[in-house]
Amino acid sequence: MPNRRRVAPPVLLFTAIALLASGCFLGPSDPADTTVAGARAEGETIVVKIPLCPSDELRRVEVTDWDKAEDTNPPIVWWASGPRTASAKSGVVRLWSAEGFDRHAAKPAPLPRTLDVAYLDPSGEGRDYVVSLRTVAAAKLKPGQYWTDDGPRTAAQIDAQLDCHTVT
Repeated sequence: MPNRRRVAPPVLLFTAIALLASGCFLGPSDPADTTVAGARAEGETIVVKIPLCPSDELRRVEVTDWDKAEDTNPPIVWWASGPRTASAKSGVVRLWSAEGFDRHAAKPAPLPRTLDVAYLDPSGEGRDYVVSLRTVAAAKLKPGQYWTDDGPRTAAQIDAQLDCHTVT
């Protein structure tokens, strides 16, 4: 079974204050979960790679303003649902873009400095990751790489963190 946290579908994991306070800027909000997502800047767009097993499919992504995470209901600044392209279904999400999704919000103005990116897969499980836009924009990456807390990784390396064994 994949190493994942259960998520309450309406709220999507907005509790990572302790991790950010410890200095983490990109990674899971659950300290027991060592799986990390990746992100890269492409102009004014941030592309996030969410770790997924081949049998998983992304269902919905929500981005909140991490700097307002202490609020009772941190504002959702962008969301997308109904992935329709292979890349969106496999966890590659172009924030602020309609690319790959049936439904989505408009690009927020202004952009938050630190994002909490949360997702749900069809089983209702998911994770969230804190992303510093400054760190991602400054990362020196080769083509096909994403910045993670563990340094640059490819999409395959990000997915390989999961235990994707199936029971037969």
